[in-house]
Amino acid sequence: MSPDWLAVQSFGTNQTLLAAINALSIHTKLRLGGVDDPGRSQAAADGRKTLEAFLDRLDTALRQSGEDELGPVLGADPRLRELARSFVAARRDSGRFRSVLFRQSPSEMEQLLRSDKPEDEKLLVECLKELRALVEDHLHSDSAEVLGEI
Repeated sequence: MSPDWLAVQSFGTNQTLLAAINALSIHTKLRLGGVDDPGRSQAAADGRKTLEAFLDRLDTALRQSGEDELGPVLGADPRLRELARSFVAARRDSGRFRSVLFRQSPSEMEQLLRSDKPEDEKLLVECLKELRALVEDHLHSDSAEVLGEI
């Protein structure tokens, strides 16, 4: 595949991830605020599934490659590998990324996705906020690859 096609494909994946993050974040914040929001329940459930699948792929890429080197990973596309590199770099940036996701592992965030406890939901909102920032940075690099710097 050409680099442009990989960037386009990654752009679409990142848009899907951002939609899932936003749907789940809004739903969780409303729940924490005591607002019943049945209209967003299905979107939040779909977002959970999307994020669980993504976190599984990210966790696999991190484990297979070894978090320090992040060399070639069989079966992982180059853009996922690049996102994994960004994840490792973000993990070292303790000033900007401090959530459970970056202090521990993607599988820890998966546990938060499955929990209904208010204290876990608060941690989940923090993880979603930081994951959104990481994906948006990655999305920007995909956009620049396809469109060039504007």
